[in-house]
Amino acid sequence: MSAVERLVRILAALLMLALVAGAAVMFVRAQFLKSAPSPIIAPTITSVTFSPDAYRPHRRHATLTFGLVKPDTATVLIFDTNDHTIATVPVVKKGKKLCAVWGGKLANGNLAPDGPYRFAISLQQQKRLIRIPDPIVLDATPPVVTSTAKPSQRISPGLDGAAGTYTFTLSANEPTRFRLDVRQIDPSGAARLIRRETALQWTQRKELHWSADIGNLPLDTVGAFVQPGSYIVGWHAEDRGGNLVNAPAVVEPNSLAPAQVVGVETVALTPSLQAVTLLADVTLVRHQPGVDFPGDIVARAKGAPGAATLPPTTPGFYAIQISGGGWQAWAPEARAGRARVLVMEPLYSWQASNPSDADLSGFPDVPPAPLTLDRPFAAGIDTELAALGRTVAATQRSGVRTVGAITDQTIESRGLPRSARILVIANAPVWTAGLMVRLRRFVARGGQVVILDSTSLTRLATISQNALTLVGEEAANTTALQPLAALSEIRRGRAQLHQ
Repeated sequence: MSAVERLVRILAALLMLALVAGAAVMFVRAQFLKSAPSPIIAPTITSVTFSPDAYRPHRRHATLTFGLVKPDTATVLIFDTNDHTIATVPVVKKGKKLCAVWGGKLANGNLAPDGPYRFAISLQQQKRLIRIPDPIVLDATPPVVTSTAKPSQRISPGLDGAAGTYTFTLSANEPTRFRLDVRQIDPSGAARLIRRETALQWTQRKELHWSADIGNLPLDTVGAFVQPGSYIVGWHAEDRGGNLVNAPAVVEPNSLAPAQVVGVETVALTPSLQAVTLLADVTLVRHQPGVDFPGDIVARAKGAPGAATLPPTTPGFYAIQISGGGWQAWAPEARAGRARVLVMEPLYSWQASNPSDADLSGFPDVPPAPLTLDRPFAAGIDTELAALGRTVAATQRSGVRTVGAITDQTIESRGLPRSARILVIANAPVWTAGLMVRLRRFVARGGQVVILDSTSLTRLATISQNALTLVGEEAANTTALQPLAALSEIRRGRAQLHQ
């Protein structure tokens, strides 16, 4: 081996030793950095998954809180999944801690795409960059929810199966917490939340059901039953980012979908005495109110709704009671027959003050909306029946042997019977032009009208397709009627009865 070859081998050996020595230094340095104490203290992230549109304010951003081992100038960066810096977040001092809040905006002010990101802390003096390994997730997209809820359903408290429980299924495209929300609209138009589900779980599919109950309760618990009426059965869906989908989004007429309106029925009667109930059988009782309510029992019938019928009866004013399943309701019955004295049953006035939701829109039927006349009476109609019963009793005490009854609607559509001589009106503010035409014809052929108070015939309304629409406060012109004002006058002049 020549001297030159030996020299080359010696140089190569020295170079290898140098490389090995350098690698050893780098390895020791790396190991030192790995084992060195962290320059940050207790880094904590709140709202790991967030949305700038979250309905709860603290869910609208991700927050990094940390401390420093020694003073330094800290900057917080946002990294995407490719380790690119997309935003710089201001750092503020809160006590002994530093805090950085990111609401999902890029450096140019635009909203970043949904997805995972990471916080990183840059320390200027120490020239170090500490990546926080735990990801944060921006989720600004609400869940997509589908519902199987069907419209125009009716249920009855306490019944089994679909007759007593309204059931539907919700599905979402991501883990979601579904909650049952049931509202009722007051006659004033205010919405009341009456049933809310508690103990929620994360899921992508859930069956919700409502059994006509009230309260803030778990879904498998049934509270006290609600009263008859219409209810908005809706829901609330929240994803992990805090995005919220509400059904209904707004409580306004014709804007309730995908929530649905459910009618709750117990037992009721319409003015035409049609039973409104989901029960298999009911009991009807005819009472004859007088000084006391409900008065004497005249007849009774029991059977399936529509099949239970009361027998014909003599002229008079009656209160019909329907009962079943522990519930009861009332309705009036007017029988005119050939009685010479009739008391007018103010159906128009009673239905004008009835907030029953006939079309199941979720909103009570109140003026100035058209009010369907043949719908169940409002709760409290028994008070009106008792008052009219006392009027009938007072008429009988004035010396009249037989007192019949007739509705204002019947008078307008058919007129008064030829046998009638006197019509007594009390507590009947609502009137129509057609009704006044019939009353004037009655007087023209020798009849007499007795108006017992100053509030009757003071609110004008129109009738169209069996629906009543109030026009406003306007008293009828009763000059042509020459009405009497007291029952004691019914034997005077043309009103003399020959019985």
